[in-house]
Amino acid sequence: MERKSLRTRLTLGVLSAVAFSLLAMTWVVSRDLRVDMEAAISAQQYSTVSLLAAEIDRSVRERVDLLHELSRTLTRNGEDGNGVQKRLMEAQGPLLRLFNLGVFVTDAHGIAVASVPEERIRVGTDYSALAYTAEVLQRGHSVVTEPLRGNSTGVIVVAMAVPITEADGTVPGALVGVINLEQPNFLDEISTAKYGLTGDFVLTAPVSRVTIASSDRRRTLKPGPERGINPIYDRYIDGFDGSGIAVSSRGVEELSSSRRIPATGWLMQAVLPTSEAFAPIHALQRRIALSSAFIMLIVGGLAWLWVRGQLRPLQDAAARLGDMGQGTLPRLALPVRDNDEIGQLTQAFNDLLAKIEQQEAQAIEIVSNRRLRKILHNVPGMVFQYRSHAGDGGDFLFASEGALAIYGLPADAVMADALLIRDLMLEEDSERLFGSMRRSAENMTRWQVDYRIRREDGRIRWLRVDALPERDPEGVVIWFGVVTDITATKQMEAELRIAAATFQSHEGLFITDTQGVILRVNRAFSEITGYAEHEVIGHTPSILRSGRHDASFYTQLWQRLAEEGVWSGEIWNKRKSGEVYPEWVTISAVRDADGMISHYVAAFRDITERKETEERIYRLAYFDPLTNLPNRRLLGDRIQHAIVSSQRSHECCALFFLDIDHFKLLNDTKGHDVGDRLLADVALRLTAALRHEDTVARLGGDEFVVMLERLSTDPALAAASAALVAEKLRAVIAEPYDLDGYRHLTTSSIGVTIFQGEGQPVDALLKQADVALYEAKAAGRNTARFFDPAMQHQINERLALEAALREAIEQRRLTLWYQPQVDATGTTLGAEALLRWIDKDGRIVPTDRFIPLAEETGLIHPIGRFVLQATCEQLAAWASEPRLAGLVLAINISARQFAEPDFVSELRTMLVDHHVPAGRLKLELTESVVLEHVDEAVQRMEQLREIGLLFALDDFGTGYSSLSYLKRLPVDQVKIDKAFVRDVCEDAGDAAIARTIVTLGHVLGISIIAEGVETEAQLDFLQACGCDAYQGYLFGKPMPVDEFERFAASVATA
Repeated sequence: MERKSLRTRLTLGVLSAVAFSLLAMTWVVSRDLRVDMEAAISAQQYSTVSLLAAEIDRSVRERVDLLHELSRTLTRNGEDGNGVQKRLMEAQGPLLRLFNLGVFVTDAHGIAVASVPEERIRVGTDYSALAYTAEVLQRGHSVVTEPLRGNSTGVIVVAMAVPITEADGTVPGALVGVINLEQPNFLDEISTAKYGLTGDFVLTAPVSRVTIASSDRRRTLKPGPERGINPIYDRYIDGFDGSGIAVSSRGVEELSSSRRIPATGWLMQAVLPTSEAFAPIHALQRRIALSSAFIMLIVGGLAWLWVRGQLRPLQDAAARLGDMGQGTLPRLALPVRDNDEIGQLTQAFNDLLAKIEQQEAQAIEIVSNRRLRKILHNVPGMVFQYRSHAGDGGDFLFASEGALAIYGLPADAVMADALLIRDLMLEEDSERLFGSMRRSAENMTRWQVDYRIRREDGRIRWLRVDALPERDPEGVVIWFGVVTDITATKQMEAELRIAAATFQSHEGLFITDTQGVILRVNRAFSEITGYAEHEVIGHTPSILRSGRHDASFYTQLWQRLAEEGVWSGEIWNKRKSGEVYPEWVTISAVRDADGMISHYVAAFRDITERKETEERIYRLAYFDPLTNLPNRRLLGDRIQHAIVSSQRSHECCALFFLDIDHFKLLNDTKGHDVGDRLLADVALRLTAALRHEDTVARLGGDEFVVMLERLSTDPALAAASAALVAEKLRAVIAEPYDLDGYRHLTTSSIGVTIFQGEGQPVDALLKQADVALYEAKAAGRNTARFFDPAMQHQINERLALEAALREAIEQRRLTLWYQPQVDATGTTLGAEALLRWIDKDGRIVPTDRFIPLAEETGLIHPIGRFVLQATCEQLAAWASEPRLAGLVLAINISARQFAEPDFVSELRTMLVDHHVPAGRLKLELTESVVLEHVDEAVQRMEQLREIGLLFALDDFGTGYSSLSYLKRLPVDQVKIDKAFVRDVCEDAGDAAIARTIVTLGHVLGISIIAEGVETEAQLDFLQACGCDAYQGYLFGKPMPVDEFERFAASVATA
């Protein structure tokens, strides 16, 4: 009975296990099949939706592209309403095929100007109130509307509208195509399609959530579920493209897919109840369940037969026990399943076996422990057994005594708390250590990694972990390995890398013994010196000597090297080719373990390029590039040095300011290249005519400075010597020049000042010589003048005037006065804005006194900007007054101001900022401004004319007037200079010039204005000549703005 009970229980147990496994497998397979088939069905549904969406997108784009193409033809032809209607009629066939409710064209105001078919009377209808028409006309981009009900037809339509765009970007109208959704249209393939037995295709407008088309016609133009009712529908509206399952607003669980149509933003959706979509899955699950039940019946019968056969061998257990006791069978423990006869026999065997194995294990353990302790004591490093925990945690099951040498921690402490070791690790190495541990655990591969610790004494040590992983019965990973100190190895590797990298550097390197014999060189050494390695090994560095250094130099070098162990400096050596070159050398002594010098290491680099660069920088900083003479900076240093030297020796020095007479005329007539050639020849002649210790410098342009030193302790004798030198220089310069085949004669003016270490500033001495030069020019040029101490008063006055002018600019004491300009009838055309400087005492400073100074010092630039700014502000103020709005203001522009690179852009900004009307600002330019660089001047004047400026040529006829230049210049007016007007009634020459200028101007289409008209006789003569406008005291003096406004108001304006 007991045997039968055991067999039955075993059979039921096996059957239960099989049944459970089979049921679990059936459930898993059924679930996986359901998931896979659901995914496949969803993908199939999404693919179908995507194809429909692509077809609708293509249909929409076909219609929009047709409208765009038609709109371009309308734009290119620029036709009126009849022409547009004709164009529509020509394209009526394809248009009505794609737009069943016709096409119409609106103008920029939304009024229909053409339509097809003509029977639909749309022309004249105002569509501007429609949102899509307004959007196309205002924003200029295409629109495809959601379904809407037509105002005139009352049917449901979709409109597609595109802008008619001109080349300049304007939108003069719109082209609109209309589709009646209640008649056959391109959306019928949706409404006529069938999706399964109970499914639908739905085309939705996401903004309004309205159904555009559906295979269930009852849903057409009906709103979709409100937000929150159907989550997957809300996701589709928000932009999600894909598939999902959700309960619809009708309470039916549905599988749906959605794809957005790019051309319109509509959503193409397919919806199918899951009861239909997943019906094949449910049928398959039922078949699997029936199959599983059948398998269970078969397995049950087989299990019964198998258990019966398996229990029969247990009857031999007692006999086997005897055999095991005699050693004929291996000792294996048998499982005890129950307290029956088999269990008693098995238990007796197990007890005996356990006792024997315990005794044997104790003996083996004693021997093994002795052997292990000896091995662990002699192994360098810490032998360990480490068990991993969750994350990067773990604990040491065993750590050898080597923990103290490795970590400075006792082995007991390490096994008690593994975090003590983690605290010693450098933070940047932690991730590498634990990352390698994680990979070892995942792959059950060797764990080997190097990392660093900082011991309690502050020293950093390199350690290496080398361990193999195993899994215990519970699946926990345990490593058996060793940690060793590899600090020395790492240091050696680093030193080897540094040595290798250093020897491969771009600097030349060579190593010698204590006697200076070369033992080794690197590649850079050979590249720099030209010597191959085998050519210098065994030689001393003297093979490189250039001969520029004497023996004492090398003696001091070796002495410093012996005392300090290092020497750095510049040495001139010689390459194998014989070329001498500079190099920067550092020689270091290398000492052995006993502190004795064993080798010398020299590192050097070629500094030829650096030397050449320094020389170029020095030349650029201190010498004039055209003449190679010292520039202003170097001249200042030499003058300062001469002052100091003169204070010590009491010898006088002379400073010459030399200027080439009429040099500007040569530049203007022959060009700058010829002028530069003359300056270079003058520099050579000056240098050749003076002593070696004298200084010749060029400040710029045609200004040269000569300084003579050590003349005499007597100022009178020094002045006499300087006068002789000045005459010599004038004579040298006056000799003929051959300028590329052109024979040129010139003279020079020289200003001289004598100084004797008075401690005067350099600038003061230069100003003295400059004043003397002005005196020489005033005396008729081609002469020399000495600075008279009485001239200092003039210098002081000039400096005071310059300071006062700067202060006047800063404190805005400059102002504009206005002199009227009238026509022959006395009508005020405008005025010339004239600069006035009113000093602190309320007096007007004459312009001929401070304008030349402003030109010379560069103050003309801020003054010019002030005049432009003030003029634009005044014109802006007059623009709002009818009596003054038509006045034209003329202002003088200096050559420097006109040549500024940003003059055009700066003036354009002022005009725009102040909204100055075109044609109200006139710039007066002198001949010198435009004739120096005619092409550039014409280009700049054309740029200014484009922004509405007028031009007048001032002082015409007083310079080197050229009719060819006048014909090229885009001037609106020529001004007859007052020098001709003053004596026009008495001097026949002036009269002829004035008459010629008027005639010439009229022939060229240029108006003429005469300035300086003071008498009725002058006015009568000029009127008889046909002069167009006048300016002078006869009509009004320059006056402040308020007085001029009253004057202009009292006189009729143009």
